[in-house]
Amino acid sequence: MNDGGEAGVARRFRPATPADVDRDGNRFEWLKPDGWREGFRALVLDVDDPISGESRVIGVGRIGRNVVHPDRDLVELEIEEGYRRLGHGTALLHELGSYSDNPLSSKVVPGSERDGFLRAQGAVAYLEVPLLRVDVSADRTARWCAAVSASHDGTARAVPWTELPREQLVDALTDRYTWQHASWSPTASREVLRPEVGEEFYEESVHEHSWAVIRGGEITALADLYRADEGEDEDEGRDEDEGARVGRHREGALEAIDASAPTARADVALCLAALLEGLRELGTETVDFDNHPTDPHAAPLLATLRRTEVDPVHLVEIPNGLTALLRDVP
Repeated sequence: MNDGGEAGVARRFRPATPADVDRDGNRFEWLKPDGWREGFRALVLDVDDPISGESRVIGVGRIGRNVVHPDRDLVELEIEEGYRRLGHGTALLHELGSYSDNPLSSKVVPGSERDGFLRAQGAVAYLEVPLLRVDVSADRTARWCAAVSASHDGTARAVPWTELPREQLVDALTDRYTWQHASWSPTASREVLRPEVGEEFYEESVHEHSWAVIRGGEITALADLYRADEGEDEDEGRDEDEGARVGRHREGALEAIDASAPTARADVALCLAALLEGLRELGTETVDFDNHPTDPHAAPLLATLRRTEVDPVHLVEIPNGLTALLRDVP
């Protein structure tokens, strides 16, 4: 598709190709060939270079359905720095939006250039998510864990994931994810969620150092320790007996499986204490919790620990389809 751009510059939108990736992949983080994922479109925006007259890719974008949260579609786009603030980003966003009837969803760092651009397009934040960095090595953390153990009723126990069947853990991860998101980003059916969420979270966690609380034979709380990115802390804190790499800084998440259970708060605390004690013994200094401020048990418990907010992001919705139509009512 062609579009008359700023100062008469003709914009051309077309599906991204493998040749585009080979040539320009080093310039754009989000550049993928069209069709690289089922249900997604990937586009490039090119214009004629004003000096050489040759076609140049100045922007890339992709859009596709969010399988887990089907009420919003995912969108990402980039414009080459020297071509920003000339209307190219707005034009590319509108072109991507033509492939969807749903509101569009993306992540932004508050106060960033990307945040400002999407806000100018009418984006609104539907959840603010900071990572909460807990000081595992602090003496107070050890005292906090001891207080949890002393206050628990003793009718439940914390065990590493390696002691539990895979299917039981996958089911629990699926159930936890469903209720955690129900109030602000409704999910797809459980049949869709289980492979997309339950199995994926299970595979991405360090099983030897992730914990579950068991009460009456059922999992009541989970604390997941995510695997490190490739190359991160590879040689630090390696547990030779278990073969799991746990370095100085890790990331995890936790919550109850049934938020309304009368023992949910105590069981989440027990699960968190087990995770922190295990990491402390391995020499881990900090752990970042990828939890939501809406989590009814994890959020208040994490607030009682020595922690700092790091790397906050906003989940934003960009008007499209019905919301775009209503926004533009004169």
